Amino acid sequence: MAHLDHIGIAVGDAAAVVERFRDLLGTAAYKTEAVRGQQVRTHFLDAGSAKLELLEALGDDSPVRRFLDRQGEGLHHVAFEVDDLSATMARLRNAEFELLSEDPQDGADAKRIAFVHPAQTHGVLVEFCESTRPDWTPRTVPRHDGHLEVFERGVRDHPSLLVLHGAAGTTRHDAASLIRHLESSFHVVGVNLSGHGASAVPNDISFSLDLFAEDARSILDALDLPSAHVFGFSLGGGAALRLAQMHPGRIDRLAVFQTNAHWTDAHARRMQRRLDLDDLADPASTRAERLRARHDAPKRLLRALQSFVTTLPDASDTLTQTLPDLDAPTLVAGLDRDPLFELASTRALHDALPDARLAILPGDTHSLSRAPTGLLASLLTSHFSEA
Repeated sequence: MAHLDHIGIAVGDAAAVVERFRDLLGTAAYKTEAVRGQQVRTHFLDAGSAKLELLEALGDDSPVRRFLDRQGEGLHHVAFEVDDLSATMARLRNAEFELLSEDPQDGADAKRIAFVHPAQTHGVLVEFCESTRPDWTPRTVPRHDGHLEVFERGVRDHPSLLVLHGAAGTTRHDAASLIRHLESSFHVVGVNLSGHGASAVPNDISFSLDLFAEDARSILDALDLPSAHVFGFSLGGGAALRLAQMHPGRIDRLAVFQTNAHWTDAHARRMQRRLDLDDLADPASTRAERLRARHDAPKRLLRALQSFVTTLPDASDTLTQTLPDLDAPTLVAGLDRDPLFELASTRALHDALPDARLAILPGDTHSLSRAPTGLLASLLTSHFSEA
């Protein structure tokens, strides 16, 4: 079934409207994108169950400019996402709806789009859209006895942003939605850390925060990036903090999400249960199926992570002692009902850092892919865009 994807609003002064909606809704535009074929610049805001798409004309011959001249600012269209746009267009033609194009057009937000003539929908311009599949072909960077997988999105001329996933996660399956929100503003570099995805499991080297931090540093070197912003989720947040300690000159601004730097034995036991190998012995387990599909060596990965987790209570003592020396401006974000780390852990990390801001988002799942992505992306864009 079609579902409401976004509401398009034509605006004359985009900056003023973005600021007004920031005051009204408490959320900033998380993505700005020019669609040259439509002669429009779009500004997306997360409105919970759907998005708001502010439409700014790029020229006098823009359809949005003609709309503004005729009707002024206001509702431009409503958009419904479908799985198969071509099939939807055929169905609409068979039902004698008039479409404004013969074929799907390229739209914003990595979508193909088609419009129904408003004369047939009681004056409301209706858009149907279909998400296209982005190219997630990785490049590889030598590391250990093999390589690390690296995914680049966005324009290289934009500020670089390194994205680090959590334990047993991958860039493509955990961070893809967030990256799509960020790629119009940043040159985003997603790294599959050692042992994750098709990245090599190091021989004779145990997992550690130092190892994962050096993974990130090696990517910066390989891509010839003197420095970058860094975002890390959970384990990736710990690696980001350790990278900032080991190589402070390589970090511009830092953000961590659902990251715990004050590990206890109780935390370690909870995490080990999430890394239980018994799932892999059950071929009917959907979680085991996902792990097998996403990682080249899932059993080796989980065994290495389980051993790593047991070291975290001691390792965190070293980490927390040096947190007051970390001078990178840092956004510390967490969920109000994180089932793995209590809210006090997020606050403790924030309080230990000399230049940090705290953000508490709604949610009860320790998962980057299921986080309130639009809200998180808006916070990150604002944080990383500060001078």
